[in-house]
Amino acid sequence: MWALHARYRGRDTRRAELVKRFADALSTLEGAGQFELIGVEEIRAHITTPITTCDVIMALLAAGDWAIGVGVVPATEASSENPDDLDDAVIEQAKKAASDALRPTAKAGTVKVRIAGTKRDNPAAFNISAAFTLIGQVLSKRTQEGREATSLVRSGLNQNEAAQELGISKQAMSQRLQAAGWQAESAGWQLAVNLIEQAGKR
Repeated sequence: MWALHARYRGRDTRRAELVKRFADALSTLEGAGQFELIGVEEIRAHITTPITTCDVIMALLAAGDWAIGVGVVPATEASSENPDDLDDAVIEQAKKAASDALRPTAKAGTVKVRIAGTKRDNPAAFNISAAFTLIGQVLSKRTQEGREATSLVRSGLNQNEAAQELGISKQAMSQRLQAAGWQAESAGWQLAVNLIEQAGKR
């Protein structure tokens, strides 16, 4: 089980409205629980799959104004003789771990991870954070054209379809994806998914 706790660090004057929009949008992702609003600037929810966990983090990193805490409850920590009572307790444990990971001084673009039942400096947690640090560097250098191109490919379109959508040639699309670091993002995303999944199995 995984959970995510994020804090808005941007300067939008209508931050409460923006934060609520993010919470509503992220809650529609398959595998994500309902994102709850905590105060004006924070959102939190449990997540049931490593892919959705990674997708939510990527969306927040791409926005650029969020500090993110991730909580992981490994299967070994979640085992119980009474599975009916397990879900709520594990969800709360994951949410607490995510909140513990998100320190008050966390800056926008940071992803910190806390694995329940382990020390704060756990290597698996560090590796997940490091993967997102590298992905964040790629995302931060992306132009608007690059964001448009990668968004279309990430949504499931192939390069030809994405090029048609943008009204450009396939070659131009390929150049945009290369300049946007699409291969590095894809590799980083898969690495992060694998690390998050492994952390949930420990």
